[in-house]
Amino acid sequence: MNKWKEMQNKYNNIKDLKVQSMSLGDVSRLAVETENVMVGHENEFEMMQDQIARGSNELEVVSIVGMGGIGKTTLANKVYSDPFIMSRFDIRAKITVSQEYCARNVLLGLLSSVSGKADELYEQQDDGQLADRLQKLLKGRRYLIVIDDIWTTDSWDDVKLCFPDCDRGSRILMTTRNMEVAEYASSGKPPCQMSLMNFDESWSLLFEKVFVKDNFSPEFEQLGKQIALECKGLPLTIVVIAGLLSKVGKTLNEWTSVAKNVSSKASIDLDIQCMRVLSLSYHHLPRHLKSCFLYFAIFPEDKLFFVNELMELWTVEGFLKVEKTKTIEEVAETCLKDLIDRSLIFIHHFTFDGKIKSCGMHDVTRELCLREA
Repeated sequence: MNKWKEMQNKYNNIKDLKVQSMSLGDVSRLAVETENVMVGHENEFEMMQDQIARGSNELEVVSIVGMGGIGKTTLANKVYSDPFIMSRFDIRAKITVSQEYCARNVLLGLLSSVSGKADELYEQQDDGQLADRLQKLLKGRRYLIVIDDIWTTDSWDDVKLCFPDCDRGSRILMTTRNMEVAEYASSGKPPCQMSLMNFDESWSLLFEKVFVKDNFSPEFEQLGKQIALECKGLPLTIVVIAGLLSKVGKTLNEWTSVAKNVSSKASIDLDIQCMRVLSLSYHHLPRHLKSCFLYFAIFPEDKLFFVNELMELWTVEGFLKVEKTKTIEEVAETCLKDLIDRSLIFIHHFTFDGKIKSCGMHDVTRELCLREA
């Protein structure tokens, strides 16, 4: 444990990782977010689009509410990147607040996202100066700010005064698991409450993730439909189980075993069911990959993992299986790709030459990581 803490301190002191808030900004320029594939929820999308693009010229806050893994961030990202929405606003910016909340980091992240400059430029300023600077950048402009994963009303109170109302039709789109927070912050309009996917939508998502890529006999499709049904309409569990199915191979015995283990008869609690499905994917990992996956537990919530630094840390810890035909870097890349293929982590940025630059982890997957670690 001491070694983990020592390595975490080393990680937090790496200067390059301080640009995290900027990379959470206008990702439409550089990022590829695999979570952005949305199946269903067309009514919710149209409602959000209408509330953000139309209505009063006053500043308004609209909210998306739902449990972890249900697709709130995916919906918010789709709205944020919609061409019609993009054409409506002078400035767009995104920030993830998360449960491990720090008001200063939110201000730095928003400033970095709005200005397009690294947050090191603002680190010498106190919180009041940061808030004042943000107000000046937004004043007189029509802006769209996405505040993702906000947990408490206090978090909203800490930042809401930074957003000037210039009667230009600016909007703030917020995602939260807490209906109380959504109702507290929203501008009189009812929050958009995300619903679980129906069976057709669940099967469509699983089909897209697994069956489109390869040919399977009808027996596999029948098992796939059973698995989709047992995921209870939660997109995150479907995506993760799709990653597992892509790894277990084309044997009916393996798929039948997965289908039985996904069964939720032991619990009707969706949070517990989600964790059981994620645990199933974790327990199918080879031993060396389990160590690589659990290592993410040392990182703060919603931090991006910069691949070069991550691979160095894995190497130092001795997690990688040395192979005669591969360099240690190639082994590390294979491990990273395997975790991505299983949807336990997702790609956030590519470099300009097509290599993976940074990755992220869904907060529900991180909860599994912490529990197992």
